[in-house]
Amino acid sequence: MDTNALAALDLTRGPAPALVESAGSVVLINSMLIRNRLPLMGSYRMSKARLLSLARSLSVELGPRGVRVNSVAPGYIWSAAVRRYFRHLAAERGVDPQQVYDEVAADTDLRRLPESDEIADAAVFLGSDLARAITGQ
Repeated sequence: MDTNALAALDLTRGPAPALVESAGSVVLINSMLIRNRLPLMGSYRMSKARLLSLARSLSVELGPRGVRVNSVAPGYIWSAAVRRYFRHLAAERGVDPQQVYDEVAADTDLRRLPESDEIADAAVFLGSDLARAITGQ
């Protein structure tokens, strides 16, 4: 809870005066776990739900002062860590890692896992003036 929510609060509260002065924007990085049914993730899901609540609360509090606050909640990001995890799952099941990838990707709308730069693109967009009317999301 301290890492996923309170740290984000502290990191936003400190520069809040500068954010107000510059009509800045905050983008918090959340997780797909706030919306899925994966078992054995209750504590993590709770902490990330707390982060979503923080984004909404900060949006309400800072919005009238010109600061936008949003969060991005990606699922699996196709990274070295996820590749290792999928190889581990594949070895446990005796299947090719591509099969694990395909199974996970099949549950996504685009049928593929995003790369880290695609998540960064969403965060950059939300922080930019192109998203000047978006807050609390």
